[in-house]
Amino acid sequence: MKYLIITMIFASLLLVSCDRFDHDFTAVQTDDLNDLFFSPLQDAFDSITASDISALSALYKEDYMHNGVSKSERMSWIQGFLSDYSPVLFELSDVTYSVADENNAQANWRLVVSSLDTKEVLADSLFQGEKLVKVDAQWLLYGNQVCVQGNAKQLVIAEYFTFRTCPNCPDAEAKLQELQYQYPENFIYLEHHVSMELVLPDDQTNLYYSAYAPPVTVFQGMEKVSQSNPASLSQYQAIVDNLVQVDIPVQYTLSDVNVNGNELSANVSLDAQIELQQADLMLSAVIITDEVEYQNYAGQPLHNVVRGKSSISLAATDLSESIPITVSAVEPIPQNFKLIVFAQHKPSSFNNNSTIYGGIVHPISLTK
Repeated sequence: MKYLIITMIFASLLLVSCDRFDHDFTAVQTDDLNDLFFSPLQDAFDSITASDISALSALYKEDYMHNGVSKSERMSWIQGFLSDYSPVLFELSDVTYSVADENNAQANWRLVVSSLDTKEVLADSLFQGEKLVKVDAQWLLYGNQVCVQGNAKQLVIAEYFTFRTCPNCPDAEAKLQELQYQYPENFIYLEHHVSMELVLPDDQTNLYYSAYAPPVTVFQGMEKVSQSNPASLSQYQAIVDNLVQVDIPVQYTLSDVNVNGNELSANVSLDAQIELQQADLMLSAVIITDEVEYQNYAGQPLHNVVRGKSSISLAATDLSESIPITVSAVEPIPQNFKLIVFAQHKPSSFNNNSTIYGGIVHPISLTK
């Protein structure tokens, strides 16, 4: 379990970059980085073992730094997969790059890490704005250097309402997936099905938000957007771009996480960084999964589908003490899923004021 937590922390750092491609590169006749760097990088990933990652380490500059992650920390993250999930497959894809001069370049590339035995995706990481430098005729990864993270930012939670055959929903789902790739550490969406096979019995979330005509998405309990036309999807982007800049309002710590049958229990500790009014404060625990047999209207797989939810009032709770939570998933409980926990100001009626105070994402993989 501890390695799953470590994996999530480092995978999130791996994915996030705040270099927004505002460089003005001039096209020059120079090296083909696909042949000279990214093919050897894939070969290095294919050759490394838990006891020897020297081939990969040689392609990272010694003073590599990306969002505060050093070379040694990056190597430890990669080595952790080999130690805990071997055999592991590392796959590079979606490579694009721009060359500034004969010794400097910037690239985007994607790394998917999966278990060869279970086919489980362990990390799906999109590097953006990755700098490369040439040292002694060898291209090396250098990180983003100028974009070391400062204050940690909140997790932005979007509650998305749909149903399996919704004809207007695929574009909204694609945009939410795009945002999750863009902000892997700071954004996640919860896909609530309001009817048909994947509806969650007794779930009243869509009624609270008056989300009657999918697609409807509510961001952080404050911004409600309907439809999936270009104007609406543009709002998705603008809202999330803004919300991910907010400092963490509450630090969440999970302990004693246990799964028994279809029931999950844990203890949650809250460390409020702001003053919280407890009168309408709720703590929610949500189980989401990609492991469903159904597809959306466009024949695409479904993601982050809500398969269990519980909420408790914190009105009379001592927030200095750990809080026990339980949540039951619909049968059968999936082998791989995520637990999302968040505190929310939730008045009796929704008026764009039901603020979600960040949250925590905890991945769980059960051994069967």
